Amino acid sequence: MKNQATIRHEVHAVGTGLHSGKLVHMTLRPAPPNTGIVFVRTDLHGAYVKASVEAIDFEMLQLATTLRNGDVVVQTTEHLLSALFSANVDNVIVEIDGPEVPIMDGSSAPFLVLLDEAGIKRQPVPAKVLKIVKPFSFEAGGKKVWVTPSGDFRVSYEIRFDHPLIQRQRKTMNVHSREYEEQVAPARTFGFLRDLDYLKSKGLIQGGSMDNAIVLDADRILNESLRLKDEFVSHKILDMIGDLAVAGVRFQGHFHGYKAGHEMHARFLRALLAAEDCYVVVQDGATLPAAFAPAGDVPVAV
Repeated sequence: MKNQATIRHEVHAVGTGLHSGKLVHMTLRPAPPNTGIVFVRTDLHGAYVKASVEAIDFEMLQLATTLRNGDVVVQTTEHLLSALFSANVDNVIVEIDGPEVPIMDGSSAPFLVLLDEAGIKRQPVPAKVLKIVKPFSFEAGGKKVWVTPSGDFRVSYEIRFDHPLIQRQRKTMNVHSREYEEQVAPARTFGFLRDLDYLKSKGLIQGGSMDNAIVLDADRILNESLRLKDEFVSHKILDMIGDLAVAGVRFQGHFHGYKAGHEMHARFLRALLAAEDCYVVVQDGATLPAAFAPAGDVPVAV
C-alpha cells in the first residue's frame, strides 16, 4: 500500500483567471498528512475551501468546476487537481489571491512543471484508496458516466461533436503512468467561435484567448496546430481526473465517460459515494467504514 504524499518545497506561479480575466498569484505549499487539497484565498484574509464533494457548487459547473465554502469560492480547479491526482499528491495548500486558479496555457502541463520543481515527498501515513467492487453508472440527457472494477486507476472517454476535426474520438489511459504526462496533460481546453460572444456577455471566459484554449470555427481550428491528434478527447480525460480528485481519496477502478462534462462528472461522483455497496475504502490493507455522507442526486439540468 502506498503512502500519502505532499510537495517538498513551496512553488509559485502567476497567470490569468479564465473567467475573471484577472491576474492571479498562486503558491503551492507542503501540507501534513490527512490535510487533503485546501485552497486558501489570501485576498480574503485566509478564508479557505477544502476540495471535497460537499464543496462542489452545483450551480456553477457549466464550463469549469467551482468549489465553495459559504461565501468563499474557488473556480476552475480541475486542471490543477488533475495534475496533483495523477502524481499521487494528496496533501497541498494552494494559496491564491483571487477567485480562480490561473488557467496557464489551458492544460495541466504547467502544473506538472511546478510539481517537478517542488519535488514530491512521501509521508509516513498510508493513503486511502476507494476500490470499486461493483459496476455503477449514472446517465442523464443522453450522457453517461460509469465505473467498473479494475486492478488500477483507468479512464476511458468518448466524445461526439458535429465538427469535421472532432466527430467521434475515444481514448483509454492509465492515470498513474507516463501516458498522462505525455498524452493527457498537454491537452488544452477548447471552445467554438460561435459561442464566444454569448459567453463573454454572461461574464464568462474574460481571460480566454488562443494562448490558453483551442478555438474552432465551422470547419477548422484558429490556432496554429494541435498538440495531440486526439487533443479534444484527451482534455476531457484531463477534466474527469480533476473532477474525481475532489473525493479526497485515490481510486482503483475503470472510469468511463460518454459525451459528459463537469456537471455530469460531479453528479456521478456524488451518486457513486452514496452507493456504498459499490466500493470499499482501504488503508494499509484494512477496510474502513465509508466516510461519505449519502447526498443523492442534485436536481440540475444537464
